[in-house]
Amino acid sequence: MLQKVLQVIGVEENEEQKMEAIYDDFQRPPKIQIAMMHAAATKFAKTDPNIDLDKTNVCPCCGLPTVIEEIPLCSSRKEFSFNGSGIALYFDFLVFSGVLVFTYIAISCGYNIYANSQGKRCSQLNISLADKCKTDFFNQFSLTNDNEQFDEIRSILNFISLIVILFMTLFYRRHINKIAMELDDAAILASDFSIIVENIPRDAKEPEIQEYFTQSFQNETVELRKLCIAYEIQPYLKLNTQKQLKETVLTKVLELEAEGKRIPKSIPSRLQLKDEIDKISKELDYMEDNRATIFDFSGICIISYNKEKQADNICKTFKATRFQILLDQLGFEQNEFKKFRNNNLLVRKAPEPGDIIWGNLGITIKEQYKRTLITNLMTLFLLAIGFGLLLGLSYLQNVINKNISKDSNAQIYLINLLGFASSILILIINTVLAKMIVKFTELEQQATRTYYDVSVAYKMGVAQFLNTAILTLIINLFITEDVSSLNQAIWQTGGLNSNIMLIFITNSIMPWLTQLLDVNYFYKLYVRQKIIRQGEDCKYTQNEANQAFEGPSIDLSQKYANLCKTLMFTFLYSALLPVGVCFTFFSIVCIYWTEKYLLIRRDSKPAPTGSAMAEAMIDFYIELILLLFSLGCTFWEWVNYDQVHYLTWLQLGFSTLHYLVPIQKVCGCIVDLGIDNATVETYDQKFLTFYDDYDRRNPVTLDSAKEKWIKLHQETVQSNFQPKTKNLIKKFHQINHISSGIAKIHPLDSRNIKDIDQIQELQS
Repeated sequence: MLQKVLQVIGVEENEEQKMEAIYDDFQRPPKIQIAMMHAAATKFAKTDPNIDLDKTNVCPCCGLPTVIEEIPLCSSRKEFSFNGSGIALYFDFLVFSGVLVFTYIAISCGYNIYANSQGKRCSQLNISLADKCKTDFFNQFSLTNDNEQFDEIRSILNFISLIVILFMTLFYRRHINKIAMELDDAAILASDFSIIVENIPRDAKEPEIQEYFTQSFQNETVELRKLCIAYEIQPYLKLNTQKQLKETVLTKVLELEAEGKRIPKSIPSRLQLKDEIDKISKELDYMEDNRATIFDFSGICIISYNKEKQADNICKTFKATRFQILLDQLGFEQNEFKKFRNNNLLVRKAPEPGDIIWGNLGITIKEQYKRTLITNLMTLFLLAIGFGLLLGLSYLQNVINKNISKDSNAQIYLINLLGFASSILILIINTVLAKMIVKFTELEQQATRTYYDVSVAYKMGVAQFLNTAILTLIINLFITEDVSSLNQAIWQTGGLNSNIMLIFITNSIMPWLTQLLDVNYFYKLYVRQKIIRQGEDCKYTQNEANQAFEGPSIDLSQKYANLCKTLMFTFLYSALLPVGVCFTFFSIVCIYWTEKYLLIRRDSKPAPTGSAMAEAMIDFYIELILLLFSLGCTFWEWVNYDQVHYLTWLQLGFSTLHYLVPIQKVCGCIVDLGIDNATVETYDQKFLTFYDDYDRRNPVTLDSAKEKWIKLHQETVQSNFQPKTKNLIKKFHQINHISSGIAKIHPLDSRNIKDIDQIQELQS
């Protein structure tokens, strides 16, 4: 790729060979300066808008600019919009979660904690039960400690909490739409002008598609600027994987040769591996050049228009939903929509270029639903295994309760230890669930990273909630032996109160602490220091050094799932253990600042994403959280008082109605969500500023598309500015411009004299 780029921008053969000598994936020892360039290029930071594209400020590995503006830690979440709205909206959702929890604390939690602490449950039990109840931290602040007559104030405050939070969620929907629009307006990207079209006939050809989508829509003409055809490229990706595997073996061979060690007979020689890699590379190039005849059409394409309004009008023309396309594929014809030949089309605004998983395109919607059903059943099977493990631990607690003297302090410590072990086991099961759900979701072959993340977040959040909250509840209340009532199963030593409180405590510490103490990150730091320390004796390749200097990647699906699981768990048990809500608020505050710090100072830049992930999480989880809150209030009142206040029933009715009604549509009618203004600038005016585009992400078109884009960029720069120099490489001081108040990062540093000398050789 580097060779083609250099040819495009006019570097002569001898200069090109020198540049190839500066960068080589398999070079040993690696050039630290290039690894630092890669670290800067992949850092979560803004690209300096004042730079010109040349080889001194573009990473030779990934092709991203390396002159960046660091984001301050206390910056607004809107500062993240340069990477799409996905990251900014996640942090906005994190803040909203903290506001929800704090609202409950401010209205209900204080009174509930006080009222519970004044109870005297254990002291008023009969002799046969008194030795099973301890007024400790787990029971003193629990609803079960309040054994007096029914408390009406508690029900009133819980009802007020629900109403206030419900209205907050309504206005948050307006807020999230407004924020998404503002972030969309702040950053003009290729997706603003583009649509994605699915379910096109597989035998359709590019000219036919182009002709169909250049006709007038909504009585307005359109100006098509780019048509990116998505192919079924699994053979290409498999061959590319083979190449990567052989490159990994070649890396090992070079390492053994550098150390003077004998190469095992089972490993091919260096020359043989290089020949095989060259052969595969040529075959991949042939596939790219003849993609239209080699690959089958996936039925999906991305089309870019000159104006965003044109793309919007086409989306309004084709109104078929994914479910209606499914019915059509199942044989239930949907004739009320505009068609391409006999096919109903699914048309929507295109996701970000980096959001598309090109190798998964081509799976029909019917097959997608089938795979999703199978993976959901596999997740339920994993939950059943987790239930069995927790049941075994509960059985062990029952055995200890029976066989240890009731007056022994050893019993209390041992049972509490088993309760702590149960909370740790739940964390371990949740970790295993998370890893397995990720594997299951990969089998679904979602078309975009957002769809994949949403599927993971749905499964993971619900599965971890069921494992953490519901299975623990079932085991403690309905399977525990030798209890005279459900109430006793909650307050007795080693009962539900202690188990749930320990989960609250561990959940308030572990999520953010494990992120700070990320073992993989500290191992990367060790490798970086090792590479720098070894210098000329370093055995790592350039590619391995680049990976070591790159920051950890982030996974929004797991972040959303963990946060929503915590909210569901908290609101379900808030009426029983209100003090636990305070632990959750502390946890959310710590998570916010920890993740913001890690994103700005440690993590690598993820692929740009839009608002779809945040909107899906709100639609799925917010109403469910409020419903669980009301169910919890109703259930715990019934268990503790043997009756339920009429306001609590009303609270349950409101939250159920709120869950069942399509609230998003109602909000659109009641509250003005604002107008998503179309971008005024045209595609022709902005396309050179798109550091990401669809043809430059499509694996079989990216090389030629990058060449074309760089050439256009170079021609534009040369036509708009006087030539500064004929040399390819500029000196460091010419590009390391520093603006007041903004931290600039650029890897070229005077301390790395040797690497600068090699670059300056090209200037002579």
